[in-house]
Amino acid sequence: MPSSPAHPALHTSTSSPPRIPPLPPSEWPPVLRSLLADSHADGPGRENLFGTLAHHPALAHAWLSLARVLTHEGTLGHRRRELVVLRTAHRLGAAYVYERHRTPAAQAGLTAEEIEATAAAPHTHPWAPEELVLLQACDLLAENAPVPDGLWDRLARALRPEQLVELLVLAGQTATMCTALNVLRTPSDTTSSDTTSSDSAPSGGSAARQRRHLTVSLDRERCCSAGQCVGAAPEVFEQSETDGRVTLLVPEPDQRYAADVRLAADLCPSGAITLVETP
Repeated sequence: MPSSPAHPALHTSTSSPPRIPPLPPSEWPPVLRSLLADSHADGPGRENLFGTLAHHPALAHAWLSLARVLTHEGTLGHRRRELVVLRTAHRLGAAYVYERHRTPAAQAGLTAEEIEATAAAPHTHPWAPEELVLLQACDLLAENAPVPDGLWDRLARALRPEQLVELLVLAGQTATMCTALNVLRTPSDTTSSDTTSSDSAPSGGSAARQRRHLTVSLDRERCCSAGQCVGAAPEVFEQSETDGRVTLLVPEPDQRYAADVRLAADLCPSGAITLVETP
């Protein structure tokens, strides 16, 4: 079993600027802001996380949709979910994720002592057997180490098949975010970081794109009637109630809809939307 330090060796970014500064909420696509607004019950401390994801709206939409399923439609239960997130974040030294999840963990019923114990060797705390095996599995998954049959059998006795699948996806999703935030040096929301100044804005970023003229074309024959573009930019696209295909309402949309249209194009599974941007 992998050894565990007594306290998490959490990476912090207070001494180094973020490699990709999080975008301020004013630059997030409206559809992304709406999705985040729907998850306010998840608590504060996520603005820099979402600002980082906002650099790639389509990816942000997909990631947040998965996160919402795991958080609100998962079968593991809140307590076990937070144990997995905290332990994985500890093993990967991810301060942002670990500190962010202290509050949800407390809301899920973990005591202050139990939260601290997620950053200690599992056997130093009197965990229930099914929680101990969960933490041991997280240690192995965080290191991409094989899960031995004996440990898997103990997991299978504690969890149903759908919960086992969810455990693996949750641990992987948490690890992905921990790695991304660590490498990007994304600061916590309590860390001062000027993400709106022109000196810190990436070259060719959102501000530069907003000064470009956008022309949209739609191949209606290629449209597969998914309708995601309509949800992203209802001012620009409309879905027919007859055949389900999408119609382009505004070929040259106003710049205030530009981010929504880019997201619509990214989300289109058939690639029926083409964008042309010129100075």
